[in-house]
Amino acid sequence: MTAIHTEEFHRSTRIPSGAGGRTVTRTRLYALLTTALTDDAHTYPVALVCAPAGSGKTRAVADWAREVLAAEHAPTIVWLTIEERYNDVDAFHRAILRSLTESGNRRLQKLCAQLDSTSPDFGALLSAAFNELAESVWMVIDDAHLLHDGDVLADLEAFMRWQPPTLRTIVCGRFEPPLALQRLRLDGKLFTISARDLAFTPNEAEEMLAEHDVRLNADDLTALMDRTEGWAAGIRLAGMSLEEHPDPSRLMAEFTGDRRAVADYLIEEVLSGQTEDMREFLLRTSVPASFTVELAEKLTNCTDARSKIDWLEHRNFLISRIAESPTRYRYHPLLRSYLRAEISRIGHVEVERLELAVARWHADSGDSLLALEHAVNSCDHGEIVELLGRCSLSLIVEGHSEAVDQLLTQAPRSSQNHPSARLIRAAAALDAGNIPVVTSTLELLDRAPSGLLVDDGPESRVHLLLRESLRVQASIQTGDIDDALNRLRSVGVEATGDPGLDAFVYLQEGRALLFLGRTDESEHALTKALAHARLVDTPLSVIYCLGTLAATAMSRGDVVQASEFSDEALSIGSAHSVAEDPTIQLVSLVDSWRRYLRIDSDAAAIALEAADALRPANNDAARLADSVAALFGLDDCEHRHKSVTSLHTHWPLSDSLPVPPGIRAVLTPGILCAYLTTGETAWAKELVAQTQSFLGASGDAAVLEAIAHLHAHRLDAADKRLQPVLAGDLKCVAETNLIAAWLVDALIAHARKHDSRAHRALTEALRLAEPQSVLRPFHDCGRQIRELLVRSTGRFGVLEPFADLLRASFPHEPSSASDLLTRRELELLTELPSWRTAEQIAADLCVSVNTVKTHLRGIYRKLGVKSRRDAIAAAQRSGLL
Repeated sequence: MTAIHTEEFHRSTRIPSGAGGRTVTRTRLYALLTTALTDDAHTYPVALVCAPAGSGKTRAVADWAREVLAAEHAPTIVWLTIEERYNDVDAFHRAILRSLTESGNRRLQKLCAQLDSTSPDFGALLSAAFNELAESVWMVIDDAHLLHDGDVLADLEAFMRWQPPTLRTIVCGRFEPPLALQRLRLDGKLFTISARDLAFTPNEAEEMLAEHDVRLNADDLTALMDRTEGWAAGIRLAGMSLEEHPDPSRLMAEFTGDRRAVADYLIEEVLSGQTEDMREFLLRTSVPASFTVELAEKLTNCTDARSKIDWLEHRNFLISRIAESPTRYRYHPLLRSYLRAEISRIGHVEVERLELAVARWHADSGDSLLALEHAVNSCDHGEIVELLGRCSLSLIVEGHSEAVDQLLTQAPRSSQNHPSARLIRAAAALDAGNIPVVTSTLELLDRAPSGLLVDDGPESRVHLLLRESLRVQASIQTGDIDDALNRLRSVGVEATGDPGLDAFVYLQEGRALLFLGRTDESEHALTKALAHARLVDTPLSVIYCLGTLAATAMSRGDVVQASEFSDEALSIGSAHSVAEDPTIQLVSLVDSWRRYLRIDSDAAAIALEAADALRPANNDAARLADSVAALFGLDDCEHRHKSVTSLHTHWPLSDSLPVPPGIRAVLTPGILCAYLTTGETAWAKELVAQTQSFLGASGDAAVLEAIAHLHAHRLDAADKRLQPVLAGDLKCVAETNLIAAWLVDALIAHARKHDSRAHRALTEALRLAEPQSVLRPFHDCGRQIRELLVRSTGRFGVLEPFADLLRASFPHEPSSASDLLTRRELELLTELPSWRTAEQIAADLCVSVNTVKTHLRGIYRKLGVKSRRDAIAAAQRSGLL
């Protein structure tokens, strides 16, 4: 017979009924404890369950015990709840005996009746009783953190270390009692369950909220999990507060530690019993979001800060180390928000002094954004202005402009009007695509009194370089790039000695030149930007430079260089967890373009992923990404004409979207071929005219016009437009378009039956494409190019392997020839390209020479050819080889 002491089992708690977390943690705890205590492979004699108040450990362990008892062959479960009075050996022994007697196991009751709790050998006698019982007994010792008497602790340690094999001990408490458990750990006899194991997941939180008839949307649930970090008491208190509340979203925004219900619980269950000295320590160290021992000493003037932190950490006092930085500590968000609300009792002057100390500590540590946040909280104009002047560049480059803009709304008006603050606010408006605000802010700075800056000094030059660099960024949207670039160069675009600033300025110069179509100059400026960026420990700066260099290489049609730059940028982005940055998504578009040119099936998926990430911004980059993804996905779409129609409707390069000329040049041929192959010649004509308008008298525009003429069978017109390009008199912006030019020339020659000229042009196209492994232009020109490649099999010399790759990249066309050929004929067909003799093939196939010759005649007849070479070509055209 097994039972459990119901009075102890159902003991009351300070939280309203069920606040600890009933069903959800029980499932996880059941699996952990049951496995630890019963697993045949490795059984732990002792389990330790430690979690702070409100984590639901007692309720979860109690629920687990009920489930264990409900199973067949259940052990005897003994429940002992520690009280302060048990810090006496005799009282502790009597409590153990009482719990064993009230367990419901009659044999155990009789054995306990024979034990003397005052005996100095009580532990040995108890072990002997368990051995005589020879039944499984699991003892739960709850609230073990209340044990502090040395003799009691030593007694319990000795007993657990040598406890009988039929006994399992589960020790529960808010923190680990001061027992010498390290030996048990080393011996593999102790299994530990921590607060992390008991923390609720979002799904589990939803279950608990449902008990209060509360349903939260995804954003509000995320906010709740951020504030509670899965702490059961916090989730329960949120559920109670949300019951019948008319506006859950508003309440979630206000759900902090200073709400009455939360504050009452924290005071009663967490902060009660703390000394005034410790409460002061908690208040002062709550100013920063996280702190080190050194910062705690600075804020509290306590030389024993480390021992205080160790004491809090050991007692699971809602404090934890930051995983990525183990020397930094943080309080639970609800506890910190309560402490922040209470800190006013030390006086606002002292609070502002603490904020200023934290600001300077973060500034010295290189964390400009946190430093500025605390400087703003301190309301110290001088500190804010000094930080802005010193850190404007890093705040802009690291993508913090929007966050700084929001912070500055809380700063003194004098700080908001400072030129450095206006610079950052202009950068924030630029990031948001609000060009009118950027323009007006820069105009205000242009009119700012010179006395605000140190005339002709380094601070003045830094300010001017940043201002004009931002003007260049804005000009890419407004179209005044030449004027903005000249203004930047008038300040002096040369090394300043600050690699971060130099990288930023050279980057903006390079971007401006890229959008002006001056790719060689752009590459020169960007190479200098990258060299300076590598000197600074700012991954985003390096990524921006690499991404722009990748775009420059793409503008030239240089697939190899674009691949190198984009691969490195994506690798750095992944290593530093900045994969969500918009620049990374644009680099992914370059990566998808090189794959598109190489007929890589992943091209469309990568472009679509980048488009999905950029779409929420609803800006020019998002529109470009959507259209590029649509273009790259045409190969696999089921309804090609419908997809091309959608592409035509939304294609952004047909309007004034700011795109470098080279990017237009490399993308437009694919669009043109899509229009022509779907019969939309009017759209094709319109696209050619637009390209001529954007690119002027370039080789790229001439190639597009020649393609359109060829499609209309106007061979003379196509040839006339093409010759200046082939002769080198008309340069292509994109190298890939020169490949297309030679392919068009090959098709023109083929149509005129000029086979030798067609072969020469095709060979030249292969020569240009092979170093870059570019296949797309050959596919865009259609089946005729594949037929020319097949017809010239074996005639391309060193380019033959690349020609083989090209032939294999074309999709196999359905053919009835495979149905006509027998299995043996198909087997023999695969031997033909080897050019081995009939005798050699017969020997390999273990048939006679006459049989091989008979099959060869059958193959020739069915393919409609008269020679082995023609049979190979026909089989390749039909997809049989």
